[in-house]
Amino acid sequence: LPGGGWDNLRNLDMGRVINLGYSLCKTTEDGSYIIPDEIFTIPRKQSNLDINSELIESWKDYQSITSASINLELSLFSSINGKFSYDFHRTKTHQVKDHAVTTRVQVRNLVYTAKIDPGAVLDKGFKKQLLTIASHLENNQTRMADFLAELLVLNYGTHTITSLDAGASLVQEDQIKSTFLKDSWATRSAVTASAGVAFHSVISGKNEESLDVSSGFTKKYLENRTNSRVESIGGTPFYPGITLKTWQEGIKNQLVALDRSGLPLYFFINPSTLPELPTPTVKKLAKRVEMAIRRYYTFNTYPGCTDATSPNFNFHANADDGSCEGVTTNFTFGGVFQECAGLAGPDTNTMCRELEQRNPLTGAFSCPTTYTPVLLGMQEREEGHSHLECHSKCILGIFCHRECQDVFWLSRVQFSAYWCATSGLVAPSSGYLFGGLFSAHSTNSITGAQSCPSGYFPLKLFDELRVCVSQDYEGGGQYAVPFGGFFSCQAGNPLAGQHQHTAEDPHARSCPPGFSQHLALISDSCQVEYCIQAGIFTGGSLPPARLP
Repeated sequence: LPGGGWDNLRNLDMGRVINLGYSLCKTTEDGSYIIPDEIFTIPRKQSNLDINSELIESWKDYQSITSASINLELSLFSSINGKFSYDFHRTKTHQVKDHAVTTRVQVRNLVYTAKIDPGAVLDKGFKKQLLTIASHLENNQTRMADFLAELLVLNYGTHTITSLDAGASLVQEDQIKSTFLKDSWATRSAVTASAGVAFHSVISGKNEESLDVSSGFTKKYLENRTNSRVESIGGTPFYPGITLKTWQEGIKNQLVALDRSGLPLYFFINPSTLPELPTPTVKKLAKRVEMAIRRYYTFNTYPGCTDATSPNFNFHANADDGSCEGVTTNFTFGGVFQECAGLAGPDTNTMCRELEQRNPLTGAFSCPTTYTPVLLGMQEREEGHSHLECHSKCILGIFCHRECQDVFWLSRVQFSAYWCATSGLVAPSSGYLFGGLFSAHSTNSITGAQSCPSGYFPLKLFDELRVCVSQDYEGGGQYAVPFGGFFSCQAGNPLAGQHQHTAEDPHARSCPPGFSQHLALISDSCQVEYCIQAGIFTGGSLPPARLP
């Protein structure tokens, strides 16, 4: 049923957004199903049985079987919609690792289209969370409001389903060696026709040996198939030997969503759905939720080279950044340092000792000559501590006793994180070798652990990031990776050149040509990225979505 939340990156149903009730005892037009008061259905009386074959040559063109329409919704960063779903990860991995293309044959039986009533009210649980966020906004508690807005996205997703097609589908996806398609005689129509023949052999109970392979092409197709998967979505669960007739007879009582349409979650945060709140507060509330959704999209956008034929190809990338054609320049790294200043409270010295980092190349909070300090970010930290305070209490100055009580103190500091970028010609074997980085929540891609390679030592950056560096050009060279700078939501990368930003930050928030960006840390909702040579750190499996 529509009216639920939807995560448009992972293609997952989430919490209930629109309230559904059954007090009116509504049914579908044919009387087969009881439906909620807030839902109306459009029967597809013809109950079409559509059979189609398609060839998907690139994972960039892959569309979900059950959520293609909502993945095309353009209000947000539509290029990464659905890119963290299980089906997409499986297809991309097969295509890249096996050098394959994908064929898909499916039978779709559409029975109803269900839509939400435009005047439907919000679900009580969802509305309660919105009112809580609004309360924090009205009290200027913006950080708590942002936290709760991200929690809302975690529980209810990015969109709300407003319409869906109900029915069932039987699908077969094959992975075929790409070299087979490149042969001059392997036309697209012949490949999709062979995929259809293979699919019909499955649903008719025939084995591959009994297929008509007189032309030899279908046999060649089967020989070049590296993976095959058959799935029933709704209807009778698939089993070897099931016939199309048997599957179709089981559809009536086992309908599922075959396609979904919807709108961003914040679209439903308006004065008509929240009449209890002043209009300005509702607008601020909707904006906070929108910002939380956009952060979720931003943190899951992996810029890089998406052309698998390029030497700079980044397997993890889901948004092309033009780095496929770049040639890597050899930059040197002058280290990092971090300053800290107390703002309030008795424990600022202790807090700053934990945050401060001198640059070992200078022994101070500075960069070596020929390097320029680049402010990567400035943030505040606060900690609360209880102190036992005691004093003597006397009566008439004679009868004294000692009284003690816990007193709560809040200490606040501000720290500034810098890295050192080369500003001109530097001597050979100067500066640091870069050996990756890690944090409390991530591992070093070089070591696969929260550690530095042999011969490297960590430098503190922000509150939990550790940057691995070494001056051992002989022993540490085997672990070094070409480094292309840092940038963040607050500062650009001087190695990437000038850009149309403010005078305070004239540098582009990107990597130099031939380098690709990787997430170093998310600190106070600010994304910190680092640049290394394109094509490095891209092995293994695709990363899961970074949840709010």
